[in-house]
Amino acid sequence: MAVEPREVTDRARSEWRPKATLPGDAYHRPEVWEREKELIFQAAWYCVGREEEIAEPGDFMVRDVAGEGVLLARAKGEKLRAFYNVCRHRGTRLCDGEGHAKSNVFVCPYHAWTYDTAGNLLGTPNVHEDEGFDRSSNSLWQMAVEVQDGFIYVNMSSDPETLGDFLSRNPEGDPAEHTRWGLDELRLGHRIDYEVAANWKIILENYNECLHCPSIHPELVSLVPLFKKGLVEGERGAELVHGAQTLSMDGTTNRPPFPSLEPEDCRVYFGMTVFPTFMINYQPDYVMTYRLEPRDPLNTLVISEFLFRPEVIESADFDPSGVVDFWDLVSRQDWSVCERAQKGVRSRAFSKGGVFPFNDRWVHEFNRRYRESMDEG
Repeated sequence: MAVEPREVTDRARSEWRPKATLPGDAYHRPEVWEREKELIFQAAWYCVGREEEIAEPGDFMVRDVAGEGVLLARAKGEKLRAFYNVCRHRGTRLCDGEGHAKSNVFVCPYHAWTYDTAGNLLGTPNVHEDEGFDRSSNSLWQMAVEVQDGFIYVNMSSDPETLGDFLSRNPEGDPAEHTRWGLDELRLGHRIDYEVAANWKIILENYNECLHCPSIHPELVSLVPLFKKGLVEGERGAELVHGAQTLSMDGTTNRPPFPSLEPEDCRVYFGMTVFPTFMINYQPDYVMTYRLEPRDPLNTLVISEFLFRPEVIESADFDPSGVVDFWDLVSRQDWSVCERAQKGVRSRAFSKGGVFPFNDRWVHEFNRRYRESMDEG
C-alpha cells in the first residue's frame, strides 16, 4: 500500500475520472499467462529470496519463476550465481529444494553429469574422449543475478538493464530510498507459505488498495485509523493509533526500533509494491515481505517472510508470534476475498472489466505498468 503527501492526494482526487480495469480474461486465460511469462517474468528483475539463505560457498536453493526453474548457488570465491535448473545433456531438472552441494558439485540425477557451483561441466560419464565433446562449452545456462538490501533478484533476458535502473522506474518508488531500515542487515525470523487459488495480479491489486479494509480487516483498521476510511495515503506513511508501537496482535512489542530510524518512522506503517510480484511492509521493529510465485493463471504461491535484527533473533526472549499471528490473520482474510474475486472475474458479465474509483488509483498504476510491460499501451 503506497503513500503520498496530502496536498498531492487532494489535487489528484479533484482531477480523477473513473478508469477501466483490466478485462476479465486477463486473470484466467492461458494465452494471457503465456504472454506474461515472456514479456514480464522473463524480462523483469524478479525477487527470489534473501542472500543469507545461500551465504556459504556450496549453498544452493531452487526457485520457480512463472514455471521456469532457477538454481541459485554460492560458488567458490563466494560469488553468487544463478542458472537455469536444467542439465545440458537432455534437459533433466538438476536440483530440488535447498541445501549444501556435497563436495561443491551438482550431480544430475538422470545420467550423473556433474557441475561445480560456478556452473562448469566437470564430468560426463560414458561420454568417450574420442567423441570430441567439449565440456568447456557446455556449462550450465546462466542468468543475471544482483543483490539489493539483502534481497536476491534474477533476470532471464539476454541483455538486461541493471537492477538499479529497473528499480528506479518502480511505480511506487525505489526501495533503495528506505535504507534507514537497514534491510541488508536483517535476518529471516519466520516464514509462512500460502497456496492461494487466485491470479497473481488479483493479489497485487488487493495489496494496493484499502477500500476493502473496513469490512475485511477489523484488526488492522483498529491499529491504523486511516484504513477505516479506505485510504492508504499519509504524510509519511499510515499513522498507527495512539499508544500502538507496531503492527502486532495487541499493538505492542518488546523489540527496540531499528537504530537508524527517525522518530516519525516509529509511529507509522509503510508498505510498497516492487513490480512485478514483491511487496515490502515496513515497521519500526521488523519488516515483513510477500513474494509471489505464480503457479499458473489461477493459482499463486505466496511466501510471507519476517525479518528482524540478528541480535534480536539470537536473544533468549525472541518471540515473533505477536507479529506472525497478526499478519497470518490479515493475510488469510486477504486470500479469502482474492479467491472470491478470482471466481467473479471469470463471469461473462465481467469480460470487459470493471471500474477504478479514485481510491483504486494505486491499483490503476500497477495496471498501467502491467499494460506497458505487455505492450498494450
